[in-house]
Amino acid sequence: MARLESGAQLEKSSITNGRMRFIGGQLLIDSGGSLRVVGTADVAGTQRVTGRLEGSGSFDWTGPSWLRGGSTIEGTLRVTETAQLVGNTTIGGTCTIGASLAVNGQATLNSDLTIGRGRIRAGAVTITPSGGGAVQVGTLQIDGANGGTIRSSGTIYLEGDGPSVRVVGQLSASSILAFGKIIAAELDVMGAKNFRMPHPTKPGHWLRHGSTESPVSGIEYWGDITLDDSGTCRVELPEYFEALAKPDGRWVSVTGRGFAADWTDIDEGAFTVTGPPGGRASWLVKAERFGGDFLLEEEFPADDAKET
Repeated sequence: MARLESGAQLEKSSITNGRMRFIGGQLLIDSGGSLRVVGTADVAGTQRVTGRLEGSGSFDWTGPSWLRGGSTIEGTLRVTETAQLVGNTTIGGTCTIGASLAVNGQATLNSDLTIGRGRIRAGAVTITPSGGGAVQVGTLQIDGANGGTIRSSGTIYLEGDGPSVRVVGQLSASSILAFGKIIAAELDVMGAKNFRMPHPTKPGHWLRHGSTESPVSGIEYWGDITLDDSGTCRVELPEYFEALAKPDGRWVSVTGRGFAADWTDIDEGAFTVTGPPGGRASWLVKAERFGGDFLLEEEFPADDAKET
């Protein structure tokens, strides 16, 4: 009886096929003890962890999840519904999101990120794939409070049904492979601006063209005309020309076939060409558009200086 009174009655005890139930109580493990589950732990209510939650395997979650502090995930993160990351987050393995991923802090991804039919919404996303990793998404939307930013040291692939990128802010990447649509409030490019299309005369080949460059956001229109019996022709520009083009710096050039043509300044979206009756000529109009101003020269930002 004395040994039963002073002994640890549940020490080294086991339950083979039954169960232990706590009604209104709690299971307390202290003094450096630990809880080890070899099988499966099912929690029907709320599981609170105030200390450190560690794991080396896969994290598989089927409902919404909110990570409110800084998070570091070294293995694989797989979420079949919505995930919201409030603090700064680093994911070392593969991240698979079935619905949507909302990031309010800084997200750093060191491997591949796969988004199913959902989208990424973040103030800023930094992607540093190791060994040529990639980001594969259906829709990528960056909505920072003051204009979001996405930066990638690898390639951004856009695949699936109706892929698109919508950026309200800045988009910076070493390369983007898009089979869909890219919509950006502002596009800032370092390097050549070119595009490719199927070659019109060589099947199985691409034809690549590039963009011309200017210190302003320019617009241009051109066409061919034939002067009437009085030797004049009034050229009507698009009806929105006056609302789109700045009044200063407009440029008109007319080349007559075998004659020196003359022309008036643009007035109310039109100009008049004069020359010999029946003369044929080609014309070109260039102007600077409203709303396309940009800083012509600037210093490298701290984050971009190392990329040059």
